[in-house]
Amino acid sequence: EYGVAEKARFVQGDIFETDFSDATVVTLYLLPSLNLRLRPTLLRMKPGTRVVSHAFGMEDWAPDESSRAAGRTAHLWIVPAAVGGSWRVELEGGPSFDVTLAQRYQEIEGTVALGPVEAGLREPSLRGDTIRFGFVDGNGAWHELRGTVSGGGMSGKYLVGSRKGTWTATRR
Repeated sequence: EYGVAEKARFVQGDIFETDFSDATVVTLYLLPSLNLRLRPTLLRMKPGTRVVSHAFGMEDWAPDESSRAAGRTAHLWIVPAAVGGSWRVELEGGPSFDVTLAQRYQEIEGTVALGPVEAGLREPSLRGDTIRFGFVDGNGAWHELRGTVSGGGMSGKYLVGSRKGTWTATRR
């Protein structure tokens, strides 16, 4: 009726033996212990993959969203890119600096090295392969970076005051 039949595929098999790594959406109606057993596989999937579970969570991996209707709960997780570690960030037409990120699932926090000063990142967020964070430099200027994580790198657009440009980052 909605013209999506060609876009969906149902696979019957043992979820712990079947390769479903190319899926973009995974729906679960499993008990919490099975969700936890499956979690490592889900976290290795392509960033941005959506995981939906009826009723049951995944312990300390908090859902990105939860919805309730007619007394029933559904949870949504967006598989996050792996961004934890040290990165060298280069701004087009601007300075370079090091960013260190700590990650627990989709939750990130970190610091930016600005010469002798290490400043905390403000409003860091990660949703799938989309990352965003900001910081204030030693001159009091607000830096906002938004971008995409791909393999061992990141790239995107930045805003510093009224100056806009692109940025790239590589793992250190």
